[in-house]
Amino acid sequence: MNVVTSSAEVKRVEQKAKETLPSLALMESAALKCWCILAKLVKPADSLLVLVGGGNNGADALAIARHAYHGGLTKITVLQVAQRFSVEHETQQALVSEYPITQLFLDETDLNTLPSFDWIVDGLTGLGLRGELNESLTEVVNWVNNNKGSVFSVDIPSGLGDQVPVNGPSIHADYTVALGSYTQSHYHSLTRTRCGELTWANPSFSLNLLNSVERVAIVDKEPLSLPPLDRSAYKNSRGSVAIFGSSSAYSGAARLSARAAFAARGGLVSLFCDPEIYEIAASESPSVMVHPYQGQEVTGFDAILAGPGWGEGREGYLKTLLDSSIPLVLDADGIRALSSLVVSGEYEGTSMPMILTPHLGEIRVLGEAVLKKRCFLPTDTPEEFFTQLQTVAQTLGATIVLKSSLIHIAQGDGSVTILEGLNPSLGVAGSGDVLAGVVVALLGQGFSPSDAALLGSKIHLQSGVRAHEELGYYDSESLIGYIGSVVKEAER
Repeated sequence: MNVVTSSAEVKRVEQKAKETLPSLALMESAALKCWCILAKLVKPADSLLVLVGGGNNGADALAIARHAYHGGLTKITVLQVAQRFSVEHETQQALVSEYPITQLFLDETDLNTLPSFDWIVDGLTGLGLRGELNESLTEVVNWVNNNKGSVFSVDIPSGLGDQVPVNGPSIHADYTVALGSYTQSHYHSLTRTRCGELTWANPSFSLNLLNSVERVAIVDKEPLSLPPLDRSAYKNSRGSVAIFGSSSAYSGAARLSARAAFAARGGLVSLFCDPEIYEIAASESPSVMVHPYQGQEVTGFDAILAGPGWGEGREGYLKTLLDSSIPLVLDADGIRALSSLVVSGEYEGTSMPMILTPHLGEIRVLGEAVLKKRCFLPTDTPEEFFTQLQTVAQTLGATIVLKSSLIHIAQGDGSVTILEGLNPSLGVAGSGDVLAGVVVALLGQGFSPSDAALLGSKIHLQSGVRAHEELGYYDSESLIGYIGSVVKEAER
């Protein structure tokens, strides 16, 4: 189940399921499936603290405590943090009271006197949270995050939610089980890592119900696969791409992109740079055809990349490239130039394929230009983040590859695909230039913008994994050395 939806949609599906199965039956199924995952992680001698809120998330946690006891754990403590309870919670509480499980209550407990626990089951708030945690729950969350034990969150780490600012306090879990579907709060760039190892379980929702879930995004976990080159392929049939970038201040960025384009099967690469660095670029890039550029018309290329190391004040050049009707990838300063054209009203849209590859800072600049308001802020909610990303892509009619610990690929039709990255070794200067070079090479080979964005991102991510395995930490030039072998192995 790789669908990402809203928490409201999960609640809708849950309510619909209750028309067929009683709420407690669904709860028992959900708790048992969570325990089956947790049982593979814990040891019989481990101590377990179960944090219990007053809603059904807390009731799930109470049921997990019973399953843990039957699974052989004897050192189990329940900490109740609420004073008002759901009907299901009261039922689960009555069942747990018949077990030799220690029960504590937050208003009677000094957290500083509690020992460390090997495992903490987080059932404080669940998906229904609509605002930041109150003071007492924030105290509990801070205590959990300072505890040495491993944390297992039910549904979502407490403090996170689709309608909760992403910079608010929340539990940092080691494992999270999403019940029914992933939600936007699982897959925001700034909250994904707080979920730890993320999986999902079906609390006995019917197949028809699961298939009816309204998608916000999908998580692509398919292995990288590329069609092999035709045996008769040669440089002119493997795509001719032009890269517009590099300046006296940033002379290396476009050259990284050019090398990456070759490694991604590009046949011909031309670099258009400022006249003052032409000789430097030409001498250091023997495989690249280097040209001084001063705004002349551009023709004869299969795809264009503009932006790596370009510098400021490139709006006029970008207008010329937009008029060329050649498929276009914009990165870095190319995105900033487009943002300026949008703000000034000089950009009226384009019918040609366009891919943008911003990082979080650049998407903020672009988003504010398009949406005419502050956006993509740490104080935004996951729901706002996905809505903003979809709206920017739809308004521009472009494919957006948003780079962070995750990759969010948004299409002009409003669809979003997410790739799991979580590889901090890729967070190095020039890594984005490498990605842009791979993407433009694929676009020049005739791949659609959506395929070029998706496959290029997978190549980049897999190359980062391979480089980290063999080198540890590395620079972007070393990263390029792995692209060719990753591409070769993906040819099927």
